[in-house]
Amino acid sequence: MEPRALDKGSGWMRRAALVLAAAALTTQTWAVSLRDIRTDVKVGEGYTRCVVELSGETEFFQRDFLARRKYFLVDIYNVRPAVAERFITPATGPVQQILVLNRKDPDAQVLTLVFYLTDVRRYRVFSVKSPFRIVIDVFHSPEGVRTTTQEARPTVTPVPLVPVRPTPSVPVVTRQPPQRYRADGKKIVIIDPGHGGSDSGAQSYLRIGGRRVLEKDVNLAVAREMKRLIDAAPNIEAYLTRESDRYVSLADRARFCDRFYGDLFISIHCNATDSSRKRAARGLELYYLNPRGATRGSLRYLEEIENRNGGSNGGSTPDWNHPIFRSLARESLLKWLNEGRIVCEHLKAACYQIPYYRRYGNREKVIQSAFFYVLFQAEMPAVLVEIGFLTNVYDCRRLADPQFQKQAATALYNGTVAYFKARDERFEPKYLALPAGP
Repeated sequence: MEPRALDKGSGWMRRAALVLAAAALTTQTWAVSLRDIRTDVKVGEGYTRCVVELSGETEFFQRDFLARRKYFLVDIYNVRPAVAERFITPATGPVQQILVLNRKDPDAQVLTLVFYLTDVRRYRVFSVKSPFRIVIDVFHSPEGVRTTTQEARPTVTPVPLVPVRPTPSVPVVTRQPPQRYRADGKKIVIIDPGHGGSDSGAQSYLRIGGRRVLEKDVNLAVAREMKRLIDAAPNIEAYLTRESDRYVSLADRARFCDRFYGDLFISIHCNATDSSRKRAARGLELYYLNPRGATRGSLRYLEEIENRNGGSNGGSTPDWNHPIFRSLARESLLKWLNEGRIVCEHLKAACYQIPYYRRYGNREKVIQSAFFYVLFQAEMPAVLVEIGFLTNVYDCRRLADPQFQKQAATALYNGTVAYFKARDERFEPKYLALPAGP
């Protein structure tokens, strides 16, 4: 009898704990409303101040694109209802415009303020209580090192620029801000092994060793080898968006890119065709971003496959008529699109040192453009590499071969350092000999 009584009691306690946990989560996601956004150009004190007043405390996060595009963002979470999108134009000073817009995060409604500056300036972001306000100061003097945090005056309480979810009774826990800059001058490559976990990507028709070849496995093997080669070089290093067989949404891959000011983003995939009549398709294909999407049927099929988990995980097709793309960022955006094409040229030249690619590749259609969500989200030159067709018997056998995977990784490495050398005369590339093929 006592054991059953204990089980019953422990079950009640578990249910009570679940209720309390759910209540705690609910308090963390309470929405706040926007009360006011005001700006003040303080010429005498040497800074422009923007104050966002809210009905309560909430999470906010800063993202810096000044070095690349001369703007930075402040995301404020759980702001409801949605705020009318508009531009705020200060009368003078380094802040040209502030764009106020709404967007959807996978977990929250987000109010975003985009600060467009004339050039790189120092700034600080902090919060003030009673009432809760987020304060953004942009300093007028261009001298000094850019900062994103500042010691507060005695009347204010600085908040680290990281997500903070306050609760009524639990102390706020903060995390270190994401890394943004490199002091050693190394080039940074972000390698994205496509798919993973429950998303296997393309599958082969051919069985090797009694099982089908899965795209996610080939992508990860080539990406790991490429990272190993890059990290062995003295002036370049790599980061993987996933290092094991786990699912990473397209939106999460984009957030991974936000952690670094990378110099290049390479997404590694295996190709596939949509019908048995096209199984003869084989060889290498390289893609750079085309905001208008693909025009040929086979490319549209590929786009659908590669983008299929974007919308359900926080991704969405961008509105190219939105002011954020029609304003000051347009020239920078077009620059990155062109850079992607140039990267593809260097990767193609390196990959064609592999006899198989050189013999069976379609030279006219190796480099193409299409709209891939993961390329659009990268704040750096970005390309997507299809290293072969799993739906082709001959390509499939090579893609499953560890020696060919090493060849492909080495070629991608050589193309990467060749691109960096072409763009930076100070960069000293260390080219590698191709390993023996299968």
